Amino acid sequence: MNSQLKIFLVAFVAFSLFIGSAIFAFDKYYYTDSYVDQDVEFVLEDSSFDNQEEKSAYEKLIAESDRVNILIFGHDGGRSDTIMVASYDFGARILDLISIPRDTYHYVPGHDLQGQNKINAVYGFPGDEGGSIGLLTAIQELLEVPVDYYIKMDYDGVEAVVDALGGIRVDVPFDMKYDDPTAEPPLHIDIKAGTQVLSGAKAMEYLRWRKNNGEVGEGDLPRIERQQEFMALLAEKSLSYKLPTVANTVFQYVKTNMPLDRVLYYATKAVGFDMENLNRYRIPGEVSSNGGSYYIHDPDETQNMIIEIYSQE
Repeated sequence: MNSQLKIFLVAFVAFSLFIGSAIFAFDKYYYTDSYVDQDVEFVLEDSSFDNQEEKSAYEKLIAESDRVNILIFGHDGGRSDTIMVASYDFGARILDLISIPRDTYHYVPGHDLQGQNKINAVYGFPGDEGGSIGLLTAIQELLEVPVDYYIKMDYDGVEAVVDALGGIRVDVPFDMKYDDPTAEPPLHIDIKAGTQVLSGAKAMEYLRWRKNNGEVGEGDLPRIERQQEFMALLAEKSLSYKLPTVANTVFQYVKTNMPLDRVLYYATKAVGFDMENLNRYRIPGEVSSNGGSYYIHDPDETQNMIIEIYSQE
């Protein structure tokens, strides 16, 4: 399946981990190769801020927080897609989801070929510069906060998870009609506008949609909004009596470097999470078509966003 058409909001996996699905999936998780112990060091570069006093205040805010930050992403071969950071504050019981557009500009020295300066290319770099840890390190540099763990999800589990929930009720804003017989597998999207329960197959169509036949695509940013909205609907429905079934389905498609004891600890600490405490963000920036259609993030506004997130009570 073409990576540009593979769209799924994997952030709901964080809910499964936080809210307690790990408890139900213990046996399945324990006897898989999901866990790979890789430590990641977080260092704020001295050049990050011009004002030393401001830098110290920012670092103090980060250091004194009990938040856990988890990178959640999907991938297709050498590129990642649907990149998010789930940041959970245990004291305030607040979950913040930060989306990073896959076309976000991020330069890694020595990787100068066309397309390699996008954040989604990092996953395909060789050695420690690439893979899950390479992407995690790049996201740390981008957000200037520590990212504790990663969760990587196989897109093939989308239909199974949605069907395990009995479908997801979505308010489709307009008719979605698109055909691409050259895609692998061939893509045929036909969804009418209106509120309806989408099966796993239809949910995949909804999340893969980028444009209608004969129209110009909307790009990645509107898609991120749909992803976040769908995630909230999916997470809310997963927090039900169906959670054990969902957990068993999810963990067939998940790999993470989070130790099992941490999974169980976070799950029990977050029991009773209130969906009203879910906040959604996208790193600030703008689209630039100069030299490859990059999303150029704004470091100052990104810092302000992080301060807003970490200052919540």
